[in-house]
Amino acid sequence: MPTFMRDLIRPAAELPEADVCLVGLPLDYGTVLEGGRAGAAHAPNAIRRELRRYHKTYNLEHNVCLDGLRLADAGNLDLSHPAHETNHQTIRRELARLLGQYPRVVVLGGSHDGTYSTVRGLHDARGGQPVGGINLDAHADVKDRPGLISSGTPFGKLLREGVLAGPRFTEIGLHSNLNTWDDINFLHQQQARLVPLAQVQQDGMTEYMRRALRHATAGGGAFVSFDLDCCAEAYAPAVSAPSADGLTPRQAVEAAFLAGREPDVLLFELVELNPLLDRDNQTARLAATILAAYLTGVAALLQS
Repeated sequence: MPTFMRDLIRPAAELPEADVCLVGLPLDYGTVLEGGRAGAAHAPNAIRRELRRYHKTYNLEHNVCLDGLRLADAGNLDLSHPAHETNHQTIRRELARLLGQYPRVVVLGGSHDGTYSTVRGLHDARGGQPVGGINLDAHADVKDRPGLISSGTPFGKLLREGVLAGPRFTEIGLHSNLNTWDDINFLHQQQARLVPLAQVQQDGMTEYMRRALRHATAGGGAFVSFDLDCCAEAYAPAVSAPSADGLTPRQAVEAAFLAGREPDVLLFELVELNPLLDRDNQTARLAATILAAYLTGVAALLQS
């Protein structure tokens, strides 16, 4: 029986059929456009390193063995083109291809603007049908900036273009003083659901995440995007836009496990890790722990 998660991961070229496919987005230009700290382009390899180094194939909390899980790794996309829009075309094309081949794709990012094109790839893979989703984030990321693809704009663009269905979209963990009235009002107009950080802290994560998953998957395929800056800076210091307040690792892990257990969550993302600013790999290790929780949820689903 394989002991470590690293023993399950094979290059996608060797594993054309798998339960989950990992892919990295070495991208941070969209964060820099918003005044954030550069360095998220190094996130995919940092998350892989911590996942391989520590995590084992047995989960004690849920009594789930992951040793039968087939994990493919498609490596990092080549996003080195000088034109930002061209890199986004690559993301969209490759995500559509991977989602057409594998039942679930995990994106290791990378600045949050990548979500604009990963979700369009999901939309393409589903034949152009609107998708549902969940964003766990301190920020709503719905700014209206025509012609600009930045880390502050992905969900606004997806909603305005009809790729993301507003009634099937939930934002969880939004901070009290990090979002504008205009952005929140726009989300209300789109009939999106909002769960501020204070509500999660008061009531816990589980029921809010379950509700959000029911709404997201009501029409079929959906995504879950996890911006690590929704976690408090004490736990996640190395993110593009750190905040003193935020989710705890326990709340983050609960959300990820539930996402993995949902069969219609076809795309799961971890974004905005900035390894250049990490302390003893603390934030990268948290990202890997969240990823391990998601994979545990997938394994639990497949064994049920």
